[in-house]
Amino acid sequence: IMVETQFMSEAVKIAYKVAETGDSVLLSPACASFDLFDNYEDRGRQFKEAVRKL
Repeated sequence: IMVETQFMSEAVKIAYKVAETGDSVLLSPACASFDLFDNYEDRGRQFKEAVRKL
């Protein structure tokens, strides 16, 4: 499933709703995202923070 969102937190919430027991949700960017994040570390940090807030 591919979903376009404006915010990492929104993407994580959608993934949480769609995932079933036993599924894994993977952050696997296919391209640069300089317009959304400071760098790759910021992107990963935002992903982890959004998961922790579930």
